[in-house]
Amino acid sequence: MISKPLHPAATRCGQLLLLAGALVAGSSPAGAQGAAEEIIKLDATQQRRAGVQTVAAGAPSQDGGGQQLAGTVVAAPEGTAVLSSIVAGVVQQVHVSPLQEVRANTPVVTLFSQQLVEWQRDYLQLATQATLAQRKLTRDEALFADGVIARSRLEESRAAATQAAVMASERRQALRAAGMGQAQLLRLLEKQAMSPALTLTAGAAGTLLELPLSPGQRVEAGAPLARIAKSGALWLELQATPQLAAQLRVGDAVQVAGCGAARVQALSPHLNAGNQSVLVRARMEHDGGCVKLNQYVQATVAAKPAGGVLLPASALVRRGAASYVFVQRTTGFTPVPVTATPAGADTMWIQGRLPAGSQVAVRGVAAIKGAWLGLGAEGGK
Repeated sequence: MISKPLHPAATRCGQLLLLAGALVAGSSPAGAQGAAEEIIKLDATQQRRAGVQTVAAGAPSQDGGGQQLAGTVVAAPEGTAVLSSIVAGVVQQVHVSPLQEVRANTPVVTLFSQQLVEWQRDYLQLATQATLAQRKLTRDEALFADGVIARSRLEESRAAATQAAVMASERRQALRAAGMGQAQLLRLLEKQAMSPALTLTAGAAGTLLELPLSPGQRVEAGAPLARIAKSGALWLELQATPQLAAQLRVGDAVQVAGCGAARVQALSPHLNAGNQSVLVRARMEHDGGCVKLNQYVQATVAAKPAGGVLLPASALVRRGAASYVFVQRTTGFTPVPVTATPAGADTMWIQGRLPAGSQVAVRGVAAIKGAWLGLGAEGGK
């Protein structure tokens, strides 16, 4: 006679009845549980029928215990410089292109500035006046020494010379700040040859991040013309779940695949309104050229609590407000109370009386729990 296969629901019910019977027959008496660990007795046949599978605590098979975080490579906050001009003008020539590597003093852009010509003219006038005032002071000092003029006249000459020198120095420093070099200023004084062309150069070696300029474009005084990421350490901006961010601390290690480690420098106190994530900023320790600015990266953050072991999240069960895992014994399983914190998408760091290497149930857990609670008991509902 050919028997008909049982309905899946009937099979499941039969497994629970079988396991509940094993619990009634083999569990320790209630009065003895305080002295010895509770055993849910299940033989190999019963475990096989319930689909029970175990793994060793501390030896996950999927992600190695690290939370995979997505992010981008950014310039260090202190490593970004802005190039600007303190005079207004029109872009005459652009010497470099965005994302190009530049060295210190590399020409970036040349401006045609009428304002620069006016400043040069003022400097020539003030420098001439300062020279004349100094000559007058020298002459009056000689006359005062001979008793020809009064001290008051000498003091007037001295004050006038000082004022003229200060005004000339102020205009000279403005021209230096605008981008004119020492040699250009000396040539201006010697030949009185004023030039409207001003070439701005990179202040440090690095990568040109932004250069929103084109020939013929007018720029105002003080407007940012380019942004340069200085050569040196790069940073990562990563997105973390609130649960993982709560475990991270400044100084924790972040591993970038094939590119070494970074250290967490800051965690945002706020959530991103768009995706409810927390911004984590980490500094690359030794990038070695393996990452570039604006590159999309995957990083792994291992946040392991002290004394914990790693297990798949499927091993965890709850009874009331407490969490448990089922540890395999010779005759069945023992429920062990634990504290769990997320370590990855499908893994948990487990703390409790659970040595590394313990065999813990990760499949068939619901059936074991049903047998532990007793079929039809309130706790099993």
